[in-house]
Parts: sequence; C-alpha cells; structure tokens
Amino acid sequence: MSHDYYVPTVFHRHHRALRALLIDDQAWVVARDLGPLTNCHVDDRLPRKLDPDQWRHERLENHQGDVEQELLFSESAVCELLRVNFYHPEHRGLRQWFTGEVVTGLRSAANPQLPKQRRVAWQGKEYSLMEWQGRSWVRVADVAGLFEGKGHMLLP
Repeated sequence: MSHDYYVPTVFHRHHRALRALLIDDQAWVVARDLGPLTNCHVDDRLPRKLDPDQWRHERLENHQGDVEQELLFSESAVCELLRVNFYHPEHRGLRQWFTGEVVTGLRSAANPQLPKQRRVAWQGKEYSLMEWQGRSWVRVADVAGLFEGKGHMLLP
C-alpha cells in the first residue's frame, strides 16, 4: 500500500457495523467492532488468548476521515473467538455471516473476475446466490427450500 494507513470496508449485521479489510490477501476485522456484535467485552488482554499471527495493530481511516490505531483480528481469530471465548449458540449465525458475506465480500471486491456471492430474500427466507460467468447459481442444499411447499417446479 502506498500510504501509511488502510481504509476498511464496513459491513452491517442487525444495525451494527463491522469494519473489515484485506491485508496481503488475509481478512482482518477491527477488534472493538466485535463487542457489539457478540455482546462480549473486547479489551487489550484478549490478544494474549490468541496466537501472535492472529492479531496486529494497524492505522485505519475511520468514518470521519481521521486515522487512528486499531487492534485487528484475523479471520481465524474471529472464528476461534466465536467458537471458544465468546461461545453462544446464536454465534453460529454470526460466524456464517462473517465467513459467507464479510470474507467473501472482501475477496470479491479485491478480485472482480472471481464469482460474486450475495444473499437474496425470497418468500421470507434468505438464500445464498453466486453470480459467475453471467449466470446466477444457487447452492444445491438451498434448491429444496426454494421449492418447499410447491406442487411443481417451473423450468426455464
């Protein structure tokens, strides 16, 4: 990077922001943004529970345009924290959102030639949709849910 700070991408879940970015093709998130998402306290002692390669400090631009030092957690650290330190059964959905939308979104934006994944709502349920080579793709696991309760399927 040509300057001495990073500009994160902001993702939202249940009206709470998570700032995330790619550094050397690795997904990183702002540690203090995890607190409101998990209802857990994130402090400066938390990195001691992680391996040294799972956290770092970097200068980031905030939403007001100011640059500040932030503690960042890697993708593996977030998944480990959700599974071990912040364990709660509802965090499975948070982890799925994080790996399925945040990490995927960061990588898609960095590599526009790769398939893009997004969530779509249909008949009150959310499904994962992948756009690739000019076509839309749905996971086989979701196909049954798309036609649940229907007596017939319409084929193109």
